[in-house]
Amino acid sequence: MSGPLQRVVVLGAGTMGARLAAHCANCGLHTTLLDLNLEAAQAGVQAASKSRPGAFFLPELAQHIHLGSFDADGGAIGCADWVIEAIVEDLGAKRALLARVAPQLASEAVLSTNTSGLPVREVGAELPAAVQGRWLGTHFFNPPRYMRLVEVIDGAATDPERKAWLLRTLEVRLGKGVVQARDTPNFIANRIGLFALLNVLRLMQEMRLSVEEVDALTGPVMGLPKSATFRTLDLIGVDTLARVIENSHQNLAGDERREIFKVPGFVQAMVERGWLGEKTGQGFYRRRGDEILTLDLNTLTYQPRRKASLPFDRLQAAYAQSPLVRQHLQDLFAYAHARVGEITDAPDDIDRAMRWGYNWRWGPFELEQMIESGRAPERPLGKRVRHNPGCSLLELGGGIGCLEFHTKMNAIGGDTVAMVTETLADSDSAWDGFVISNGAENFSVGADLLYLLAIIRDEEWDEAEAAVRHFQAMTLAIKRSPRPVVVAPFGLTLGGGCEVMLHGARVVAHAELYAGLVEVGVGLIPAGGGTKEMALRLDAKAAFETIAMAQVSTSAAEAKALGFLRHGDGVIANRERVLEAAQRTARDLADAGYAPPAEAHLSAPGPSVEATLRLGAYLMREAEQITEYERGIADRLAHVICGGGAPAGMAVSEERLLELEREAFLSLCGEVKTQDRMAHMLKTGKTLRN
Repeated sequence: MSGPLQRVVVLGAGTMGARLAAHCANCGLHTTLLDLNLEAAQAGVQAASKSRPGAFFLPELAQHIHLGSFDADGGAIGCADWVIEAIVEDLGAKRALLARVAPQLASEAVLSTNTSGLPVREVGAELPAAVQGRWLGTHFFNPPRYMRLVEVIDGAATDPERKAWLLRTLEVRLGKGVVQARDTPNFIANRIGLFALLNVLRLMQEMRLSVEEVDALTGPVMGLPKSATFRTLDLIGVDTLARVIENSHQNLAGDERREIFKVPGFVQAMVERGWLGEKTGQGFYRRRGDEILTLDLNTLTYQPRRKASLPFDRLQAAYAQSPLVRQHLQDLFAYAHARVGEITDAPDDIDRAMRWGYNWRWGPFELEQMIESGRAPERPLGKRVRHNPGCSLLELGGGIGCLEFHTKMNAIGGDTVAMVTETLADSDSAWDGFVISNGAENFSVGADLLYLLAIIRDEEWDEAEAAVRHFQAMTLAIKRSPRPVVVAPFGLTLGGGCEVMLHGARVVAHAELYAGLVEVGVGLIPAGGGTKEMALRLDAKAAFETIAMAQVSTSAAEAKALGFLRHGDGVIANRERVLEAAQRTARDLADAGYAPPAEAHLSAPGPSVEATLRLGAYLMREAEQITEYERGIADRLAHVICGGGAPAGMAVSEERLLELEREAFLSLCGEVKTQDRMAHMLKTGKTLRN
């Protein structure tokens, strides 16, 4: 197999198969989903379409999946480059289906199983010899759109070239983090992850800790998701947990910690009572009205949840002060070391599997290094040239620099603005172009709201105006830089972060891009050039609605539909490849003799359009869809988008639009209700609808 993947067939339209087909469609592949009958395939896509979080980048992509049955639509199998089986975890059922599929395969097509625990060699043991070289395991984690890990497992005679083709396909086309695992029970991530979970449950009982205490200790302080231990189990399903434990105990006869792979008594009791977690409305947690109850594992009764406060917020302190954290990590380190050479030869593969498959911030070997060194592992984007507390200039190579944000949530404050502006103004530097990106979980949540609220409450209006002017100057410097500035956003790209993106010479975005101008939520309008850029890109109504409704894209595909991305901007499926692609784009633009865009002008929509937009806001207020204060914000926004009362057709300069943005922004800053919104957002992370 030498050409690119174009056609894929997914066998099985259950939860995993349908969502896997959805992600293949997301990535532009010709995708066919087959099941026992057409109705089952249709039901699978419908369920995927309704799933939350969404399985599709855009709702209309569901229509791009071809549906059929195993018997009636086998022709699709013969045209496929890759066929992936994703039916129920039953060895006999899988073998029976594969026996029907194998004769229909194209001569070079790759065939894989998405089993999460069955031995890949046993699943494919009865395949014809001609297919064995194209047979392997591809264990996707659910939901496949969001979970990055795919474990690839060799079959009995997998051809290295066929496997290499599929590995590259998974990484580049589907955006996956691929780890090669051995054909051992639970492969890598579930083997380590299940041990870690069961060890916590064992220690919890020995140390007589509550559900709340364990969740407090095994969440972000250990680099684990906020759902920690028991909220995660409620999401997975208590019955699913019990089944996986039983299968593991049966299959891990040679494991030195086999005794830990037994279903705890309280888990068995919960299964018998039907307390299975989220899907039954109660598990380790249960909601009663507005109150959340927690299960007492000793009495199996629900009690009001008691918040467990911790005297530490860093891993090293937790390791030193918490017996559970210390003993658990020591056991985890020992278990992970014992698995090297059994489940994989590479400790790094174990770390990557846990980061990509379980959303751990650090894998077990990285955690061990942190405990020993007192420092988190560094994953630098490039060589640091200079820095300040908010931003660094890095050398990527090939004449391309990287401006990297590194504040909390990458909020953009004065330090970041100064670094970006000064770097782009240095005409004597040897840089040929720049990338703006970083290695955090999210690109940027916007401007530094805490600083802004502080200065306006102190009535430092000159400082507030200067801050807005400096932000506008920074984004304009990005747009007008004679050297190309490529913005590489991902994850949350909100407010000021979105404004930075809007001004790039090009954007190279991760497919999971959640971009939006959300300033209305804190009683403001975008004033870092965001309102200006949307007015220039879209018609007045579309720009007004996008900003007034604080619309946030659920993918890069939707960001393009909303106008945040333009024709020519790139979308990369694999998060690890975004920076590389952005660097290459900057280099290509420089080599092509890049020149910044000429100054743009808005052809003013005119007072009648502004009046129409204001009328829309009035009608929404009358229908009680927005508050009276939000109507006032909308009126100011309409005034800016329409050029500040300029006659229809009059050319309005970018500088004038920035002036209008700034005036509206500062005027709103003086309103008590805006200040209340800002304070509420900082305190709760939620919008105050005052």
